[in-house]
This record gives sequence, structure tokens and C-alpha cells, in this order.
Amino acid sequence: MRSALGRTATILAVVIVAGLSVPPLIVLVVQAWLGRSAPTVPASRLVELLGNTLVLTALVVVVSTVLGTATALLTRRTSLPGRRVWSVLVCVPLVLPAYVFAVALSGMLGGGGVLTGWLAPFGVDRLPPATGLWAATACLAIVGVPIVHTLVGAALARQDPALRDSARLLGDGPIRVFARVTLPHLRGTLALAGCVVALYVVSDFGAVSMLRYDTFTRAVYAQFRGRVDLAPAFALCGVLVLVALALIVAQVVLRGRERAVAARARRMAPAATGRGVALAGTALLAVVVLCSTVLPLATLATWAARGLANGVQPGPVLAEAGNALYFALLAGAVTTALAVPVALVARGRSPLARILDGLPWVTHSLPHLAVGLAVLVLSLAGPRALYQSTTTLVLAYAVLFLPLALGPLVIALRRIDQRLIEVSRTLGDGPARTGLRVVAPLVRRSALVGAALVFFAALHELPVTLLLRPTGSETLAIRVWGAIVEGQYTTASIAALLMVALSVPLLALHERSAARAALSA
Repeated sequence: MRSALGRTATILAVVIVAGLSVPPLIVLVVQAWLGRSAPTVPASRLVELLGNTLVLTALVVVVSTVLGTATALLTRRTSLPGRRVWSVLVCVPLVLPAYVFAVALSGMLGGGGVLTGWLAPFGVDRLPPATGLWAATACLAIVGVPIVHTLVGAALARQDPALRDSARLLGDGPIRVFARVTLPHLRGTLALAGCVVALYVVSDFGAVSMLRYDTFTRAVYAQFRGRVDLAPAFALCGVLVLVALALIVAQVVLRGRERAVAARARRMAPAATGRGVALAGTALLAVVVLCSTVLPLATLATWAARGLANGVQPGPVLAEAGNALYFALLAGAVTTALAVPVALVARGRSPLARILDGLPWVTHSLPHLAVGLAVLVLSLAGPRALYQSTTTLVLAYAVLFLPLALGPLVIALRRIDQRLIEVSRTLGDGPARTGLRVVAPLVRRSALVGAALVFFAALHELPVTLLLRPTGSETLAIRVWGAIVEGQYTTASIAALLMVALSVPLLALHERSAARAALSA
């Protein structure tokens, strides 16, 4: 594989990572150093905020990993009725930003919440308000579960069924097969998924703010807001860089070495499920979908219907939907294309490979407003045509979301059997032909997973879009946030529902391609 990559892939990988991740980091580090003596928050308060952030991160990662893995196993490995539909429904929260779920959660609960009104005939006159640690955990886990579900589902589709069959021939039951065969196979994927979810939680601001849970990111945004001197905020960002580095190192250690899989393993037949297992699995999926999709969307639909009935005008949401779809599709395609040469080098174990694999995660973990400001500073220093251009916006998305495309590709590449590359080269195929005929088919599924994750992340990205979008190019995320801040819940609900309407067909296509990949494996 190393001969197939050659110097060209290495040079491209270094240029891409150096061009995307290093310049914003340099701006942030320089600003943090200049603001190291600036007054920020007391040390005791800083420790409290950091502790709150780490507790929230741990809870969300645990909940998301358990539920996401369970839903992936149920929809990929069992003969559960309607498992493809369940898989699409589990992934619906990917298309909405966490702050929308925070608003929906607040609107459902409390004394005057929508869910409270629905339960009133049953004697429930008040539900606890959605605030604090439990609410923030529930809200962010709603977004984390489909991330884990998507990545684990892709990993399960790649597993060689011969390993499971061998374990069963040796007398292992289903639980022992899962512990000895499936779980070790998922080790790298679970580490990657946990890191993605953890960094998402660390960098989140909107959801924790609306749910009134103090985290470190809120302190950073408080330093940004309404200040001319941004040195204190950049100084606090330096702490988040250290947190990100710790998470990245933990992910690398937990991921370990990926095991190669057969190139043409036969399809793994779904395990037959008894009536009890089918009922329990359906109940679990129903509860996950009810809490993460049905109730939040029903709340948004209720607000939208009430507002439209009262004559509220939602504004130019269709034009904003077109802009959002255009930017997100560009981000998914460009970021995945940039991730390919980086992944080819990062799959190795050299120090350079580890740097190329880890550096993009650092920028991914930072508050998006900080990264957006850094890119804005760089665009102002560059050619005039780059300022508030589509090119700058898409590159900023690539800076933030490159790890989402890179992670699945690296895992897939590490699982390729080296003998396949050697056979191809023995038959006279050059590096390019080997890549197209051998490598590309084996990583296509993972590339689609990464592109989908980037698409959905870019679709609801707010701070970077606000700062860098071309003049007059509003998006649905901007409309949702602005309407929420101004208390226009009808407009916010309609825009959020439109985001779902745009994304569900893509989710269905993604699920269909996953099913075909499993059938052709």
C-alpha cells in the first residue's frame, strides 16, 4: 500500500492538513498568547466550568454509545420487521442542530409545555422544566445517538461473517459471540464515534445556553459577546485545545490496530429473532425514535400549525432552503475529496501519519465561532475575492468537519488486507489503477458515511455560516436561530421542519446504499 500511495499522496496530505488546520490554529494560538494576561474568569469558576463540561461529555458519550450501538445491531444484524425504516428514523436527529432540540425540549416540558397539555386529560398538570445537567445530557445525546448508529452500522456491514460462524461452531452463544468477535471488531469505530460525540459536546454552545447549564464553552462565548478586545476569549480557547488533545490521544490509544477484513466476504445473514427479542428490540427502537424524533418534531409542528392558523408569515424559507442545500452538498463533496489523500497517509503508524490524523480533530473541537473568526481574519488578509465568498465558506466547513470524513476512511483503509494490494501490483496494475480497482470499492461505503456526516453538520452549522456566508445568502440554520432569539417560534419551527424535509430523502438514500453494500459484500 505504501508503494501505491507514493510521494504524491503524502505531499497532498501534508498540504491539505497544513492548509486547512494549521492557519486557523496559528491565529488562535497567537491570539491566546497575546491574551494570556487578560482577565477572564476566576480560577475557581474556571475549574467548575471545566468540571461541568467533562461530566456532561462523559454522560453524553456513554448514553450515545450504548443506544447507538444497540440500534445499529438491531437494524443491521437482526431480522426485525421494518429495520431499514427504523434505521432512517433513528438518524433523523442528524439533520437538526442541538439548539433546536433544546427549544423543543423546553417547549414540551414545564407547566405550559405541549407534552404537558397532551397529558392533562390523564391527570398530569405539570412536568419538570427542561434545565440543568439532565436536560443537556438528553438533548445532546439525541444528536449523538445517530452519529454512533451511522458509524457502527458501517463497521458492521464490513465484518466478515466467517468470524461469527467460527465462534458459533466452537459453541459460543450470542452474548459470547458479541463479546469475543463483534465488540473487538467495533473497537476502533466506537473510539472514533466517542471522540466525535465528545468533541461535539465540548464545542456546543446553543443547546447548553438554552437549557441553562454552565459549561466552559459558555464562558468562551461570554468573552466574545460585545467585546472589541477578543484576547480573553482566545485565551480561554487555549484551554479547549488542551481538552481536545486529551480526547484525541485517548481515541488513538483506544482505537489500536485495525484488523484486516476479507475483500469479498459473503453477506452476513440477519440473525433470526424470537418473539420476545423482536418485541424488546422494537420497543427500544420505538422509545428512541419517540424521544428523539416524534415528540420534538410534533412540538415543532404544533407551533407551526398554531402560527400559520393565526396568519404568521414564515418569510423566504424556500430560498434559504436552497442556499442551505447547496452549501451542504458542496461541503460534503469537497471535504470528502480532501479527506481521501489525508486518509491514505494517516492509515499508517508513522509520526507523520499520527499528526495528519490528529491535527484536524483539534480545530474540530474548538468553538465554531472562534474558528470562524480565525478564518475571517485570514480571508481579510488574502485576496479580496475570498472575503464572504462561497469558496471561503466551504473551506471553513472543511476546516471544521474534515475529521468526520477522515475518521471512517482511515478505519476502512486500515482494514484492507495488504495482500490484495500486492496481488494487484503483481498483476501489473499501477498505483492509480490499484486505487481505483481495489481500494476505492472497499472504502466507498465509508466515504459515503463521512460525506453524509459532513453534509448534515454543514446543513445546521450556525456561527461559521453567519460570519462567512456570501452577502444575502441566508440559510435555514440562520433563520432558525434568529427566529428563536426573537421569539418567533412559528418561523423557527417551519424552517426546522423544512430542514428535516430536505434531509430525510437523503437519509433514505443513504440507508438504501448501506443495504446494497451489505448485500454485495
